Amino acid sequence: MIFEHQSKNKKILLIASLVVLAIGFLTFTYLPVIFQEGNPWSEIKGVAQLTFGGSDMVKLSGSDNRYLTKSNGGPMAVEVFMNDRGYEYTDQMGSGYFYKSSDKTVVLTRRQYSRFYTIWTVSDSTAETNNDLWKIVTNNEGITFKYPKELLTKYISVVDWPPQVKIENKKFVCNPSGNEIQQGGQTELRLVDNRSYCVTKTSEGAAGSVYTTYTYTFSKGNQTGVINFSLRLVQCKNYDDPQMSECENERSAFDTDGTIDRVAQSMKDQSDQLSMAEGLKECLPKSDTASHEKCNELLKQITDYNSCVNAGFSIMKSNPPQCATPDGRTFVETR
Repeated sequence: MIFEHQSKNKKILLIASLVVLAIGFLTFTYLPVIFQEGNPWSEIKGVAQLTFGGSDMVKLSGSDNRYLTKSNGGPMAVEVFMNDRGYEYTDQMGSGYFYKSSDKTVVLTRRQYSRFYTIWTVSDSTAETNNDLWKIVTNNEGITFKYPKELLTKYISVVDWPPQVKIENKKFVCNPSGNEIQQGGQTELRLVDNRSYCVTKTSEGAAGSVYTTYTYTFSKGNQTGVINFSLRLVQCKNYDDPQMSECENERSAFDTDGTIDRVAQSMKDQSDQLSMAEGLKECLPKSDTASHEKCNELLKQITDYNSCVNAGFSIMKSNPPQCATPDGRTFVETR
C-alpha cells in the first residue's frame, strides 16, 4: 500500500516535471515572439478574445489605435471592421491600407505577431494624407504623372525609382509567355478594374535578395503606355521568427498592380493637357446640357495643382500658390 502510494507520487512528480520542462522549453523558444511588443499581456488578452469571443478583429487593451486579427483572413476582417464604421477602401501601398470616410482618410499598417496573428495600427489623418504620399513630376518627354514617394514596406525596397514612363506610338498588344527567372522574363495579361495591363517580370537573386524588374504596358488611346521600375525583395528565410513571418506576410500582401494602375491613369502628355484645356474653353461658356456634361467629365480629370494649371485656370496669389476650378475645388502646389 505504501509502495503504491509512493509510486503514484513519483508518477505525479514526473508528469509535473515534464510539464514544467515543456513550458520552460516553449517559453525559451518563443520568448522573442511573445515579448516582441514589450509586455505581452494586451496581446495575450487579444488572442483570448479572438479565440473565445467570436470577433475577427479586437482592440488591444491600453492602446487607442492598435488592433489584433488572425493572420489568415486579416485583411478581410479589416475590410468588414472599417466598412461598419463608415470607411471605404481606397488604396494599398505596401503594408499600408487606406480607407476614406466623408471627412478623413486613415491608413492601417500591419505587423506580424507570430505566424498566426497580425497587429494593425490605425493612423488618423486629414483627407490629404493619401495624396501627400504621391508626388507629381514631368519627365524629359513632357509626360506628367504621379507616383508614390514610398511604398510603406519593410522588406521590399525600390531600386529604379521613380518609375520610367513613356508613350509609344503603336497599338497595344500583349503576348503572354516565358518565365520570370529566364532571359526575357515572364509576360502575362492582367486586369485591374477592368483595365488590361501586359506585365513582364524578370527576377534574379543576389546576396540574400531578389531583384525584380517590372514592365507594365497598356492601351492609351491609339498608343501604348509603358511603365518600368525595379524592386529589391529580401529573402524572408534570412530571418528567424517573428521577422520571417512578417516578411512572408508582407510579400504575400504586396500588390504592384493597384499602385501602377494609379500611376498609369495619371499619365498625361502635352497633347492630353492641351486637348483638355481646349475642351473646357469650348464648353464652359455654353449652358446647354451636352456642354454641361462634357465639362463635368473634363473637370473630373483635374485632380491636382498641375492638372488645374494645365487646364488653363488661374493661379491665386498666395503662398504656396493655389489653383481653383469652376466647380469650387482648390488645389495647392506641392513641391
